[in-house]
Amino acid sequence: MAWFLAMQGPPSKLGQSLIYELAESADRTKLAEEMSSAATLDRVVPVPALFGGQRQEVTLYVRPAAWGVWAFYEMSEEDRRQMLAANPLVNALAQAAKQQAGQTGRGQGLGQNPLG
Repeated sequence: MAWFLAMQGPPSKLGQSLIYELAESADRTKLAEEMSSAATLDRVVPVPALFGGQRQEVTLYVRPAAWGVWAFYEMSEEDRRQMLAANPLVNALAQAAKQQAGQTGRGQGLGQNPLG
């Protein structure tokens, strides 16, 4: 099971939220302590995370004071897939993409320039 760092923006920026998968080398207890103290001092904390499909280990520099809420949580890959499948926004975006692909395929012949 993988551990994640979730961050939600302050009330003035409700739409901002980020989720990062933590690298196996991440010490969550130490990170929590560093992030708590960094929030009061307004400094950054290096966070070992995994990035991209190749799961490359990178270091994120997080400024906890810029976020309204942050939390660590554990989730299996299967749980994550189920959560995404049940997400109405993700489902709506997927449906819109399918509809757009269907309209594009019907409305234009292959090899034709739609602008010219």
